[in-house]
Amino acid sequence: MSIRTKALIAVITGNTIFGFSFLFSKVALQLTVPSVLLAVRFLTAFVVLNLIVLTGRLIKKKNGEPLISFSLRGKPLKNVLLLALFQPVIYFMAESYGIKYTSSAFAGTIIAVIPIMGLVFDVLIMHENVSRKQIICALASVAGVAVTTLGAEGMKSSAVGVMILMAAVAAGALFYVFSKKAGEYFDPLERTYVMFGAGSVVYVCFALIECAGRYDRLILDVTAMPQFWVCILYLAVMSSVIAFMALNFGSSYVSVSEASLFANLTTVISIIAGVAVLNESFTVPQAAGAAVIIASVYISSVDPARNKADELSSR
Repeated sequence: MSIRTKALIAVITGNTIFGFSFLFSKVALQLTVPSVLLAVRFLTAFVVLNLIVLTGRLIKKKNGEPLISFSLRGKPLKNVLLLALFQPVIYFMAESYGIKYTSSAFAGTIIAVIPIMGLVFDVLIMHENVSRKQIICALASVAGVAVTTLGAEGMKSSAVGVMILMAAVAAGALFYVFSKKAGEYFDPLERTYVMFGAGSVVYVCFALIECAGRYDRLILDVTAMPQFWVCILYLAVMSSVIAFMALNFGSSYVSVSEASLFANLTTVISIIAGVAVLNESFTVPQAAGAAVIIASVYISSVDPARNKADELSSR
């Protein structure tokens, strides 16, 4: 299996996990406010990452070296800190407040513009060549997301909401840019570690400020509920640690425009999860939109010449 194929599988895996995260976020947000959910999610994920690093250092290979080689010392931190700034700090905050000032259908359509922004950054920042096929597939993918959300609720928007959501779009695309740049010095575990260390600090502070005077109801009572921790375990371990490590790995070996295009698979997975678990309706527009998204992602990722070259180089 070529490294490109492994990278595409990793990106698909990460976005598939994200698709199911909406179910757990929906349940958790019935119990508390977004800042508390994000604070506990990223703090838990950071604790899990520290346990992984500690365990990996204690377990030795046959040659005496630690199972996990982890070190941030002596490496240029600029790109990895920018990575953490854009994702999870700016993206999650902008997405949450963007949805607050618009409808979820409108927000979902705007967030789907990330692949187009990814194409722009691929050209302007990464200086990559972008094909006509990639442009068409990115536009088709956005159209597919729009079709799946049009029948869900009114497309309500506001100028403030649009600006905040566009900040989320830019941050979402820049995540792939700086994950790729930081990948020159940091492996996926190290990149993910810095991301969630930063996310923990920012969102814990934000939650403490927002919940001032209401700690008992919004934090203490909620963290005593078993159902809240079921949601947190999925969101922290699966949708944070595993998903972002997969994306950080995949982003090292595929272009920014390709990696960002796969983000719209999250919409398809979230629809399937809603139908299968919450017994939500599955409409014809949703089916058509999902088909367009899947077809766009598949057509964009299939490049016989490149796949053959990768296969030969991996031998």
